[in-house]
Amino acid sequence: MISRRYKLPSNRFQKATILSHARAGRGYYRLVLRASETASAAVPGSFVMLRVSANLDPLLARPFGIASLPTRSSIEIYYRVAGRGTGLLTTMEAGQSLNLLGPLGNGFPLPDRAVMPVLVSGGSGFPPLHFFSLKAGSRAHVFIGARDKDCLPPAPVVTSFREHVAGVHITTEDGSAGRQGMTTDALAAFLDKREAGSLIVLYACGPRGMLAAVSRMASEHGILCFVSMEERMACGVGTCMGCSVSAKDGGYRRICREGPVFDSREIEWGEQFPVKMKR
Repeated sequence: MISRRYKLPSNRFQKATILSHARAGRGYYRLVLRASETASAAVPGSFVMLRVSANLDPLLARPFGIASLPTRSSIEIYYRVAGRGTGLLTTMEAGQSLNLLGPLGNGFPLPDRAVMPVLVSGGSGFPPLHFFSLKAGSRAHVFIGARDKDCLPPAPVVTSFREHVAGVHITTEDGSAGRQGMTTDALAAFLDKREAGSLIVLYACGPRGMLAAVSRMASEHGILCFVSMEERMACGVGTCMGCSVSAKDGGYRRICREGPVFDSREIEWGEQFPVKMKR
């Protein structure tokens, strides 16, 4: 596996100009920023912190995963409105500037050519996996799960997945798109049918319950699994400890600093995250 760590280009906020900003399907927005220093150092799985107001109201920056690099000097972000900060962000237009910190964190290790990458996305966890799919090679398979068709990734993202990987497997809990059920059910069937001796590595991002389930499947099948974890963040650089998660060695891991991507064997998933958890 190729290293997933890199040297941060800067520990200060920089100005990033909005190149385009528009709705992208039901509930989602697509934001493209000119941020050359960030784009030059970003890897699949890394993220940025954005301040959405020049007067520091709200005070805290918000974390956003990087979905792609449209050009060598720009980054693409997808998001949904989750509170006041993202609500304010929707009002910003092309030509305006945001304060940006990043890229931050550690990304996904890229697989060797002999490995089949299997990407598992739940809820709004698709952006880092989309970025990863552009680097993972044509042997990859992508599993996308959502509550219903309106919660699936925007159509251009799904189309991009289909153009870059060997297979896209969609499940919705209500059956309104793709196969009805949980994405972990579709993944389990896929792993049960895999050829003996085939080399598979799992890469997942989504709700904590889904990540716990994927991690358990990886353990049962004796394969590696890397998870990108999502959490509320205050600083994004490991100072506040607000995004820490329990580790199996008895300590803690900061999602913003040691993550957001972890080998799933590092994390103590615990009883509060059952294998099948309704999102």
